[in-house]
Amino acid sequence: MSTANESESATASLLTGVTAGGSVKTKTPHQRITFTTKRRKMSRRANLIGICGVSGLCILLLIATTQHRPLPASLASSSAAVGAVGSGSLGGNAVVGSYSSAGNGFGAGSVYAGDRFNRAMPQQTAVVYNVTATIADVLAAQRAKIVVEMEYFDYPSGRFGVDAEKLADLTPETEGTPVRSLIVASWRSGSTFLGDILNAMPGNYYHYEPLLNFGIKQIRDPDEQELALKNLKNLLFCDYNNQMEDFLEYGKMHTYLFEHNERLWTVCKEYPHYCWRAKFLTRFCKLFPLQSMKTVRLRLSTAERLLEDKR
Repeated sequence: MSTANESESATASLLTGVTAGGSVKTKTPHQRITFTTKRRKMSRRANLIGICGVSGLCILLLIATTQHRPLPASLASSSAAVGAVGSGSLGGNAVVGSYSSAGNGFGAGSVYAGDRFNRAMPQQTAVVYNVTATIADVLAAQRAKIVVEMEYFDYPSGRFGVDAEKLADLTPETEGTPVRSLIVASWRSGSTFLGDILNAMPGNYYHYEPLLNFGIKQIRDPDEQELALKNLKNLLFCDYNNQMEDFLEYGKMHTYLFEHNERLWTVCKEYPHYCWRAKFLTRFCKLFPLQSMKTVRLRLSTAERLLEDKR
């Protein structure tokens, strides 16, 4: 009987935590730490399983929604343009495609049509250039724009020492004398802002920092001063043919040399194959009745010699 009573007491103590003598049986610190650690591990496993499940569901939904997504409108229009080039329906316009993503297996600058184009990367862009227009066509279009710009221009008609009464009196193309403005300044002086104000005048052709190829300095060397004066005179008189090769080559790699000249740069973006040709630039420049120039690299003493030219 005593053995049975002891067994019942032990069972009761396990269930209630109270010993036969009435004392409460407590867990040791080690047991509590072990139990807490197990709960934390189980909680982490549950969280990990939940995260994996949600991530998998998101991936499946993403795949399902992109399986039959239609081609974006920009790519669809570009695809149509490329297809037109293949059939010759653009009348001589060239479409040049470029890819910004490497490793696509096609190579940069390639042109695609049909299904291969539809599988192209989203970064693909298509630029249409007019390759059939001649220099005469471009000049005629710009000449018409200048006429519109100058429609309400108040011609000097004897004021300020300028006798011009009509557009032809100011355009070098028609043996006229343009109104020339020269800004000689230093860095951080607001000269770029002033140059942009002059460039806002109708019919203005802007020579922005034409001495950029001399470096970031004011020109003091006598030989460089002579070359700088020669280049500036050539530009002010629209002569890109007179040993201006270095200037044009520099501009090809530093396009901001032309970008500030908005009227020229607009044409350059449409007809890039003409943009750096001396023959084209000379004739294009002579269309404009107003000519402005801004430079921070020329010394005032050197600029004085430029202003002494009575032409």
